[in-house]
Amino acid sequence: MEVIINALSNVIFILLSVASVIYFIGFAKHSKAYKIFTIYLLTMFIIEWLLRVIVLFDWNDSTLFLFVYYFVFQFIILSLFYQKLLNFRWIYYVLVAGLLFFVVQYSNDPEMYFRYNPIGVVVGQGVIVIYSLLYFYKLLSEKGEFVIVNSGIFFYLLTSMLIFASGNLVFNIKISTETIVLLGKIIRVLYLIFLILIMIEWYRNYRDPKKVSS
Repeated sequence: MEVIINALSNVIFILLSVASVIYFIGFAKHSKAYKIFTIYLLTMFIIEWLLRVIVLFDWNDSTLFLFVYYFVFQFIILSLFYQKLLNFRWIYYVLVAGLLFFVVQYSNDPEMYFRYNPIGVVVGQGVIVIYSLLYFYKLLSEKGEFVIVNSGIFFYLLTSMLIFASGNLVFNIKISTETIVLLGKIIRVLYLIFLILIMIEWYRNYRDPKKVSS
């Protein structure tokens, strides 16, 4: 089982690396939404790379503190991504409110920095899922970009959010090591599917240099 998990992690790292590079190549030629999504990929790559370095050199007993940066940066960047796709100004206000919520959380309980934050994940990912649904609705009446990526974001974040929201996970601040490992395995599989959809999006809509978004 350990071999499978390591292989899965390596595949994810390779796909994320490739996706970051190929999207970055078209950075200057495409829309603002494309640029923001590219920044999202690069940010996730940096966090994934730091995780692997810390584990390789055994610099810390736990890498859970990186989880904070993962879901907070994800919330920030994908909020800006959907602001460009939906063109709703109120998304900026929701973004500020969400960040204030995270600040209050970690200010009241600094030790949360070194453990999972299920409530923060549900709140942050729940907001992005709502944006994704709104974009689906918008696509019913007009064409748009990142249709495949939007489907991937909805599937990945909704499923991940439901995992954290299931049972008593949201209110259980002392999640067992076994549960953390199991959650990690499931979420990694979902993330792999998300990355595959990101690659499909690029292949179908952005690999041709003549297809330049407005």
